[in-house]
Amino acid sequence: MTATLSDLDLLALLADLLDRIDPVPEFVVRQAEAALVTSTGAVLARLITDSAHTAPAPTTRTLRFTALDVVLEPALGGLHATGFARTGTTLHTHWPTGSLATPLGPGGFFHVDHVPSGPLKFVLRQEGAPDTATRWFVS
Repeated sequence: MTATLSDLDLLALLADLLDRIDPVPEFVVRQAEAALVTSTGAVLARLITDSAHTAPAPTTRTLRFTALDVVLEPALGGLHATGFARTGTTLHTHWPTGSLATPLGPGGFFHVDHVPSGPLKFVLRQEGAPDTATRWFVS
């Protein structure tokens, strides 16, 4: 019996393989992080864990950054994002053709509906402090 992979499963396996056999050199990562801070004034929220790297093609994806935790779940019309921010008062969810600002609830919790699949970036804002931003990633 032959197992079949979806296109997304195959892409996830290929991305994991490339990350393992040809990782981005650390000096390139440091230069890119410095460029992000220089160009946007934002502090980088470093990725700590991503369930896409530990579970084969999960339907729910959990990402933990130094400044926020995000759970992305498939929903009608896109994705549903929930989570917890450790800084900021507003979460800005960015995708290539738009963005959405969401006030953080008590304790830093957030809930964002109608997030499109594809490239995403989260930015935490708080008046009087530099923005904290994730890198772009593909949901």
